This record gives sequence, C-alpha cells and structure tokens, in this order.
Amino acid sequence: MTVTTSEAQERARSARKDNDGPRRRELLRAASACFAELGYDRTTVEAITTRAEVSRATFYAYFSSKDEVFHAVAAGVCEEFLESQHVEGPASEDLREVLRTTTKAFVEAVYTNGRVLELIRHRAGLDPEVGRSWTTVQTRLIRRYTRFIERINATCDVTPCAPPARIAQTLADAQLAGAARLVDASAREQRRYTADLTAISERLIGFA
Repeated sequence: MTVTTSEAQERARSARKDNDGPRRRELLRAASACFAELGYDRTTVEAITTRAEVSRATFYAYFSSKDEVFHAVAAGVCEEFLESQHVEGPASEDLREVLRTTTKAFVEAVYTNGRVLELIRHRAGLDPEVGRSWTTVQTRLIRRYTRFIERINATCDVTPCAPPARIAQTLADAQLAGAARLVDASAREQRRYTADLTAISERLIGFA
C-alpha cells in the first residue's frame, strides 16, 4: 500500500497523541498561555510556536491545527477539574477534610485556568467536540459530587438543607462561576473566597 506524505504525517501525529512527552507538554503550555492572553481568534500557530520557541514544523508534528491543540488544552483543563475531586490515602476517610481539600483544589484550578475555562465554555456552543467534552466533564463532576454528599449523609452526623443532587449542583455552580470572577483578584481575595465557599459548603451539607 502506498502512503502519501500527508497520511504518514497524520499517522505520526496520532501516535504522538498518547505520548505525553516534554515537547508536547511545552506546546500545550504555550498554547494555553496564548489562548488565555489573546483569546481564541487572535491566537495563531505562529503565536504558539513563538512562545514555545519551536518551529512550525515541530508544531505540526504534534497537532494538525489550532483547533486540535485547543481540543487538547481543553481536555487537560477538564482532566484537572476531575482530578481535583480525587483524594487518596488515610485522609480520604475524614469526609469533612475531603470536602475542604477538594473544594480548595477545585477553586484553585478555576483560578489557574479561568481564562481558558471561559473560552472552553464559549467554544462549547460553537465546536461540537468541545461541547461534548465540556458536557461530559460537567456531568461527571456533578455525579461525583452528588455521590460524595450521599456518602456524607450516610456516614456522618449531618442535617443537609436539600437533596444531595441539588446541593451538588448549587456548589458546583458557585465553584465555577464564583471563582471565575476572581481570576484577576489578589491572592488574599482568592483565599477569602475559598474559605467562605468552604464554610458555605459545610453548612449546606449539614456539618455542625
């Protein structure tokens, strides 16, 4: 079978997608910074390669277009949000501490990725692939949060103010939207919001 240069390049790119090497990570960091600073429309392949200090050929060895690298950036942000809900080890048995730890981790992920998150939410209405990814991550976040609150209700002395699913949705909205408004705030303001949101979460879930 004869393989054209274009087909060979595409196969090479596909093989690299699962290879999270340093060059690919550097391109993703550069792309994320460009999208955050310039927005989607003003970000170009040239802007990304200039920031990453690589050639266009290097970029195209890993990504076929600006759209594709944005999809990869969005996937990374979504994975970071999902990972923020995960706690391992002995600490995972203290559910109140898990709530505090995961709330802090999630809100800080919003502070870090707030500008890109805004683009993801906007592009979700324009790009079907981004839309599917964002819908999927939102659904998984709420389901996990709901199950966690149900676990608290079953094992702790709490008096929740509403059904677990309603509390989970309310708190997730506050974590996303509330923290996103403070992306440019001072570190002190951000810490204050994290502390306040943690206290609100504990009260809604029913901790004394």
